[in-house]
Amino acid sequence: MSRENSWIKHYWRPFMAFQYLAVCLADFIFFPLLTMLFSYWTGTTYVQWDPITLKESGFYHLSMGAIIGVAAWTRGQEKISNLYTGKVSEKTSSSQTPK
Repeated sequence: MSRENSWIKHYWRPFMAFQYLAVCLADFIFFPLLTMLFSYWTGTTYVQWDPITLKESGFYHLSMGAIIGVAAWTRGQEKISNLYTGKVSEKTSSSQTPK
């Protein structure tokens, strides 16, 4: 990786995908389970978990879908243009050159 490409420029796409995965797992799996276990342990009545990301008509999921979708599309376009221009990324050039 050259000095021109910082780590944030290089890794922002996978970071956004992992962040979205973590938020979905927390909001739809972990927090409902913790709410259920808390009501069980304390002996209080169970109050169903209301997913935070579905408030405001699920705008969070729409915006993350747009961000990740456009990022995947632009990355695909970059790879296609690299095929036509003959550019090879640093990762593939070192692993595919015969030794």
